[in-house]
Amino acid sequence: MRKIKIDPFNIDSSAVKEVADVLLKGGIVVLPTETVYGLAAVYDNKEAQERLYRIKRRPLSKPFSISVEKIEEAISFFSVLPPYGFRLIEKFWPGPLTIVFYTKEEDKTLGIRVSSHRVLNAILREAKKPIYLPSANISNEKEALSAEEAERIFDGEIDLIVDTGQPLFLKPSTVVDLTCHPFKILREGVISQRQIGEVFYQRRILFVCTGNTCRSPMAEYLFKKYFYGKYPYLEGRYEVISRGTAIYDGGPISSSVAEILKKKENMDVSAHKTKRITERDILSSDLIFVMEKIHQDCILNIVPTAAGRVFLLGKFLFLDDDGDIPDPIGMSYEKFVEVYELIKQAVRELVDWLGYEGSIS
Repeated sequence: MRKIKIDPFNIDSSAVKEVADVLLKGGIVVLPTETVYGLAAVYDNKEAQERLYRIKRRPLSKPFSISVEKIEEAISFFSVLPPYGFRLIEKFWPGPLTIVFYTKEEDKTLGIRVSSHRVLNAILREAKKPIYLPSANISNEKEALSAEEAERIFDGEIDLIVDTGQPLFLKPSTVVDLTCHPFKILREGVISQRQIGEVFYQRRILFVCTGNTCRSPMAEYLFKKYFYGKYPYLEGRYEVISRGTAIYDGGPISSSVAEILKKKENMDVSAHKTKRITERDILSSDLIFVMEKIHQDCILNIVPTAAGRVFLLGKFLFLDDDGDIPDPIGMSYEKFVEVYELIKQAVRELVDWLGYEGSIS
């Protein structure tokens, strides 16, 4: 059994390649993470997986979780996560959280982690494959917190140990099962059950227009004012954002909108910067309100499964043209005021509707 030392702040690429080669040939390797040391085998090698079970004395009924380098790769294994699942990913990945959820294969589940450890991710990048990475311990015994501990536990049974020094947290990752409602903590580690619960009980509301310079920011700021004004105790629980379907990031808000909100609402929105909508914005939002049908079509073209969460804001008014709120860009100041009045009325109806529907409980 060999041991390789790798400096996380000066990673030796030849050492990384050597470790990846051992894994790809079916070897069992002790690898570092930011939590505790892990015991690795390549994901698609059945013999290596069976050997991993034997070394850990682990029942075959208990599946291993996997580790991948990129968040996008992890998401690709899962079926459609609920919005709060994506918010967990936003908050805790890369990091000490393992998420268990349904795969795209019917009735199968898988635990996945995206670590923040630089050496581990370099090895994953070199191997170009996911790896099984349970804690480096005998099942139900204490996890190895150092390469030396792992060497004592598995002396003669494994092929290689990668030593990068003491892990950051010295506690295992938290494992959360999102197939249960609301969720189930299978192992509480670095991230507490309370922290997971806080993300679960939060909600995200997204307003969408074309440029994120006029209508959607008006809706965002008006909603924040009237919703938080009516339910001040929910300010930390409801996140409200706006996006555009056809805009570059970092542009300014319309000067007409800034003037109207300042005069009529005493709101300073000059710091607003435009943001283009992303797939992750859609997937992580519980309720999405659009200004026109074309925005709804755009969103569903990106994420078809969002259909039950996307609504026309104008449906809260009695409007012609199927509930579209018109775009005032390039028009007179008076037209901007008309659109502001429409959005304000719709937003106040929406605030009341959320209360009537019990959505704020």
